[in-house]
Amino acid sequence: MNRFQTMFNKQSFLMLLLVKIFLFPALFSVHSCGSPGNKIDIEGIDIDVSIMRLEKDLFDMSLESLPEELTGVERKYGDFFEIFNHRIIRIGSSRSSSYYQHLRRFLTDFDIYRIHSEVERLFPDLGELEEALEEGFRHYIYYFPGYQVPQIYTYISGFNQSIVVADSILAIGLDKYLGSGHKFYAEMQLPLYQRSSMNPSNISPDCMISWAMTEFEFDNSNENLLSHMIYHGKFLYLANALLPGKHDTLTTGFSLPQLEWCINNEVQMWTYLVENRLLFSSDAGTIGRFINSGPFTSEFSRESPARAVVWLGWQIVKSYMSRHKDISMEELMLDTDYQGILNRARYRP
Repeated sequence: MNRFQTMFNKQSFLMLLLVKIFLFPALFSVHSCGSPGNKIDIEGIDIDVSIMRLEKDLFDMSLESLPEELTGVERKYGDFFEIFNHRIIRIGSSRSSSYYQHLRRFLTDFDIYRIHSEVERLFPDLGELEEALEEGFRHYIYYFPGYQVPQIYTYISGFNQSIVVADSILAIGLDKYLGSGHKFYAEMQLPLYQRSSMNPSNISPDCMISWAMTEFEFDNSNENLLSHMIYHGKFLYLANALLPGKHDTLTTGFSLPQLEWCINNEVQMWTYLVENRLLFSSDAGTIGRFINSGPFTSEFSRESPARAVVWLGWQIVKSYMSRHKDISMEELMLDTDYQGILNRARYRP
């Protein structure tokens, strides 16, 4: 039994009693949308999100006239078409002499065809996703006026990529969002912790966080566990501001029991990190054990989610912003003084 589990046993009765009295009745009202601040007015922000579906255009082509039809697809999708070839399905440049052979093999592969058919069945129309992303980017421009809104694409890749971001480009691998219980993921024997966030409802939070992370990159000049906690915690805070109707399970990627575990064990997690002097550890292995994805956080409990410390980072950011209401979202996201944020947050779990 590790020190965290020992500490949990000593405090569990009192903490669980307090949680039942004060937190559990409010779980859905407080933690279902988690949006910072008051409702904001985005009515005057005019953004039109129109998703371009590369997978449809590729599979609608006639194989007999592939070179001719591909010219139009290549022109329509521009830079993203080359990104798709190079980074996503990795068949090289469309200028290569062997390109058509590789593309034809991709389009006629039995498994890829099954995936395409299933994507067509599950995503016949992306109107709801366009509305969700339009709302997200209208909030985004409210908080970051003058920032860029990407052109959005979809594709299938044989489960290679979920979200791809490049300059002015945000692309969604629809085959990575078929639903956590989908038979394809079971056939692939994907671990349950990976499948849990492979749902259509996870697409818009993943998109908004992925796009924002390219705008506000990590400053590794003073890299330690605390800096990663607060850096990633800022994106959970931002995601709730950009998509205020989304449940915290979608922005965090945690299941509801995992989210409840974090709420119930906030004090124990924080105490464990402080007592073991882990917050300012710059050891790559230590940081990875707490920050990388996985089935759970081994230092805490098998019931804990991986990246539970990112949830703690989010609580620090919420405390910081509640005490400094004059700080804009842009100022928050640009601030790389992670220890200063902790100090000024006066975080007391």
